[in-house]
Amino acid sequence: MQLIFQLSKQNIELNKAEITAIFGSKSKLIDNLLILDSKEKYFDRLAYTKAVYQFLFACKKSELKSKILHFNWNKHYKKNFCVRVPGSNDAFEREIAGLVWHKIKNPKVQLRNSKTSFYFFFTKKLVICGLLIKELTERFEDRKAHLMPGLFHAAMHPRLARCMVNLTGITQTRPSLWDKKVRTKVRGFRPAHFFIKKGTIVDPFCGAGGILIEAGLIGLNVIGCDIDAEMLKKAENNLKHFKINYKLQKADATKLNKKINYLVADFPYFISTKGRDLEKLYSDFLINLKKILGKRAVICFPSFVNHQKLIKKAKLKSRQEFVYYLHKSLSKTVCVIEP
Repeated sequence: MQLIFQLSKQNIELNKAEITAIFGSKSKLIDNLLILDSKEKYFDRLAYTKAVYQFLFACKKSELKSKILHFNWNKHYKKNFCVRVPGSNDAFEREIAGLVWHKIKNPKVQLRNSKTSFYFFFTKKLVICGLLIKELTERFEDRKAHLMPGLFHAAMHPRLARCMVNLTGITQTRPSLWDKKVRTKVRGFRPAHFFIKKGTIVDPFCGAGGILIEAGLIGLNVIGCDIDAEMLKKAENNLKHFKINYKLQKADATKLNKKINYLVADFPYFISTKGRDLEKLYSDFLINLKKILGKRAVICFPSFVNHQKLIKKAKLKSRQEFVYYLHKSLSKTVCVIEP
């Protein structure tokens, strides 16, 4: 199915990368609309997407009336409908809706909670029409650090944490593709028994657990490590609060020795962090990461370090980089890293 993802305008390139990591890389970006083909339907995990639509058509503005009159609206119409034209005035929206209304058999208009919502997006060159599939309204603000039981003032914003998890491209639990004939021969078969194994996210600098919470809420296994026992206690309180299954361990991130397929980390950036030199800490960790990384890591570097130099020194590959502005004295760079 061809889909339209309506992106937040906060950081378009980061938004695009989050979607393509999960749904496929072949895409076309028009203003803040990302169009791609995908069979995936796990839209709720996205952090920066505002809504998802089924792509219906695109045309020049001068061709819109003709396109509406010749399009098969009945194929998509269910029970009732509304027409939305973001950024337009009510009179123009009613004009478009009137044209659609005349092409539907037994039309019924319902402006709120309608079963069928047709959206017309006017870009610089084209009008893009989509059928609303899902609005994404998750309340990330409700999980900001100051609202957590295990309070920690330096925690990453939940929306960015979710985005970083998604940038790994890790899959969620989903039904297996076993042949039906095989499944019916299994004694005591229940559909829930046959799922692809959950992916696991590891955060080696887990702090109060913000990244682990976002990974756990979308159905992933989570493992957190930290050298600070007090921070691990905060993480435990926060993860329990959201009823997330977890594994936590007190460990030095620079000395991890087990293979990790997917890793997400927000590097600590306080100069006084346990009295350690931060650049040396980052370098030691990345050098060790080269030995244990299986597939992909997404790491957030503070702006005051030369992250490219450190990544190159560790002989890792930085596939994508995105600058994330925090405030006038600090920004961060999110790097997608592979062995």
